[in-house]
Amino acid sequence: MNYRSLFRTNPQDKKDPGKYYPYPVYEKTIGLNDFVKEISHATSLTPTDVRAAITEIVEIFHRYLVRGHKVKLNGVGTFKVSFKGDGAAKSEDLTASNIDRSTIKVTFVADAPLNQEMKNEVSFSKIS
Repeated sequence: MNYRSLFRTNPQDKKDPGKYYPYPVYEKTIGLNDFVKEISHATSLTPTDVRAAITEIVEIFHRYLVRGHKVKLNGVGTFKVSFKGDGAAKSEDLTASNIDRSTIKVTFVADAPLNQEMKNEVSFSKIS
């Protein structure tokens, strides 16, 4: 994996002279068509079958996430909805209106074996 150096200062410490930190440089984004081609070549499924299955998986993800479920793919990780909101002095005063809708997002936590594989298998190259 490629990385570059990125200069950062500490905004909380005006006297901090700053440091260079490693910053990932990503290759191209792998999209649906890439997955369809690879899965189709590795299985007896047609590209149309693969595309239909992936499309259905995305719809199922959405359906479960908006209902408040976590979605776990063994070997990959768990997806869930998270959000932030304003606090209330009493529990009975806390309502859905306290939730900041702009903070709603889907978060992902990788399974431990996947994290370990990344730690063991990724190699790094600095680029200019």
